[in-house]
Amino acid sequence: MAGLRAFALIIFATVFVAAGARAGNEGQRAEAFIDTLSAQAIALVSDKDMPPEVKREGFAKLLSNGFDMRWIGQFVLGRNWNLATPEQRTEYLELFEKIIVFTYSKRFNDYSGQQIKVVGHQLGKRKYVFVNSQIYDPKRSGSSINVTWRLLPKDDSFKIVDVVIEGVSMGISQRNEYNSVIQRNGGKIAALIDAMRENLTNLRSDS
Repeated sequence: MAGLRAFALIIFATVFVAAGARAGNEGQRAEAFIDTLSAQAIALVSDKDMPPEVKREGFAKLLSNGFDMRWIGQFVLGRNWNLATPEQRTEYLELFEKIIVFTYSKRFNDYSGQQIKVVGHQLGKRKYVFVNSQIYDPKRSGSSINVTWRLLPKDDSFKIVDVVIEGVSMGISQRNEYNSVIQRNGGKIAALIDAMRENLTNLRSDS
């Protein structure tokens, strides 16, 4: 189960590149989007010959091309976004993206053949599309975890804006963590940015 959860986090971190439009309705196209991106993510993490730094650069490119970092970064910061200065917002978003790159690229070695299967979708409010899937290990029958992807239409494709692993939203979990840092430091956003700088320095030294 731990290996499956690690793979889910890897997929969450790597399936952020836009795919072209597919025939069918919105939900069917969203399912095809996840299928395509899953294949690309697996190809990236399963390449054992690719140097770690090159793989990290590849992941960073996927993230930059496909993930609306401003949207998710603002969601994670929550109401504190309105309290931040323009300079703080800029640095926060830059640190947020870099931390994601270094954090999840370190998990690539956890991949050991897990696969993802799309099992349906729901159309939500405010144009959200929720794609349901299962991540499983072909070597272990009956072993799987449920993952729901939250997507927004973008031009002729989609953007993933959150992923829910066994009922736990990654975006909300990150929001709670960051809000806790701010609250422990008298509501100061500068304290969060300082903590993020330190986190990124430690991640880089361990890479």
